Amino acid sequence: MTAEDIMGEGLTALDVSTDGDCFRIGFKDLSGHPGSLTLPSECLNAFLMTLPRMVNLALQARHQDPSLRLVYQLGKFRTELSSNPKTVILTLTTPDGFEVSFGLKEDHMKGIIEGFERYFAGVEIAKPN
Repeated sequence: MTAEDIMGEGLTALDVSTDGDCFRIGFKDLSGHPGSLTLPSECLNAFLMTLPRMVNLALQARHQDPSLRLVYQLGKFRTELSSNPKTVILTLTTPDGFEVSFGLKEDHMKGIIEGFERYFAGVEIAKPN
């Protein structure tokens, strides 16, 4: 069996089933006809982990510049104690509502603090490569 490659021109809908078991991505094909892809919700994490890398690869290829990457403006952030007392949850949110949370251990927090201390002390910090 060979895979069918469906070319689309845009997304039309992103839905989650009422029971949360699956999600659907709606799109229009190149002829303007609607289509959709429905997958189990277990696939959402794979999408989430893969899409940022795909966006960066597309951006770098389009502009022939391997240093480019998609950067979001930070709208707000919050820190919370995790159920694991050795982990702090850092949640970053863009002005338009995109949100991602990270579990930080003590060495991560120290590294972030040291990076900002270097910045505020005027020490040159790494540039994208």
